[in-house]
Amino acid sequence: MIKFEDLALDFFTDGDLAQRSITNPMNVELRDNIGGACRKWVNPFLDTYIWLKGEILDLEGARDAMSGRQNLLEAQSALVTKKTEKQQELEKMATGKTTLKSFFKSKTTIEKDIGLYTQEVENMTKEIEDYRKLINFVTIYHGNMAIELFKQNKQQQYCRMLNNFAVREISNAHIAATLYHQLLELQEKK
Repeated sequence: MIKFEDLALDFFTDGDLAQRSITNPMNVELRDNIGGACRKWVNPFLDTYIWLKGEILDLEGARDAMSGRQNLLEAQSALVTKKTEKQQELEKMATGKTTLKSFFKSKTTIEKDIGLYTQEVENMTKEIEDYRKLINFVTIYHGNMAIELFKQNKQQQYCRMLNNFAVREISNAHIAATLYHQLLELQEKK
């Protein structure tokens, strides 16, 4: 509006500043109020955009937490496969069968390997049991606590965001109404 008065209204009023409304030198308060109103206006969509970006990151985090359980299952499965292979090799060495791994080994080396393989199989059995416990814990935690808390938290955040949006818009409307009222008063004075 100020630019319009500087360009067009200046031409229509033949440069008479007293005939201007907003840029009238006698009405400095209105121009200051317009500038102040522009600075006070807050874009609620910017806050909503930032909130939505955070929600997307939260959802990605929840998805990663769920895929973490799947990663544990895959690690446990790989360990079970490795244990089975070690047990098969151990059984072959214990029965005296020759395998590709034991073909060039001496009897004492094979006996040492049997001891090492036995220890590795025992360790893998303990590790598999630990994986099972961890997977059960994660499953119970996700099912009974994390998912429900996540959903409640998201509902509360959504309500807060809507409230914040409404408050910002009401505040902006109040600022605009005050400014427009001052503009209407200009018309009444003329």
